[in-house]
Amino acid sequence: MCSAAQSTSTYALSTPDFVPVSPEGRLSERHNRMSNNPEPSSQVHIDSVTGGIHGSIITGRDISDATITLGGQPTPASKEPTVDDLKQLLVEVHTELAVLLTQQDTLKQISPAAPFTAQGAAQTVKVVTETVDQSTGQKPQDAQSLHTHLTQTTSLLSSILDGAKTLAQKTGDVASAVKPLAEQLGPLVEKVAVAALWVGKLWL
Repeated sequence: MCSAAQSTSTYALSTPDFVPVSPEGRLSERHNRMSNNPEPSSQVHIDSVTGGIHGSIITGRDISDATITLGGQPTPASKEPTVDDLKQLLVEVHTELAVLLTQQDTLKQISPAAPFTAQGAAQTVKVVTETVDQSTGQKPQDAQSLHTHLTQTTSLLSSILDGAKTLAQKTGDVASAVKPLAEQLGPLVEKVAVAALWVGKLWL
């Protein structure tokens, strides 16, 4: 296990195969590691087209029709977001992922890989947040990469959600433990998908 000194371009990460690199490199590394995760991925599709993102589908429905909670207020995914809206959304997603990571035992009940998938999602969102913050309102050079990684993160978190929903429908202590996590994870998956949607609306 290694640890990197925190700087403007790197941060410490306690995972066995972490190597300090640029934000773009961290996104690429995280994408490769998460793509190789054995969790099955739910179908998530977010298309980029001129003028915005359309046909954004998660778990069989159009995410652009969703309403998320942002800053404690109901917020339609279909709104025309500002960069500040995206930044706030990413901060809230990262905070909620940190809470999710405290539930290691429950995640393991869903799948042995679920804790690692959740950790990878949290690290990816952290790097995306750093990249957006450093953009100072301008289009990031790797905007397409941000969109791709948020979409991939949505898919991987959806796989945990699918497993949690399956267990929650059963009876017993495991089902009772998993049900609150499933209820927490549903809105979180939507928020990550909306973050990808808003990156597209802003910069693609």
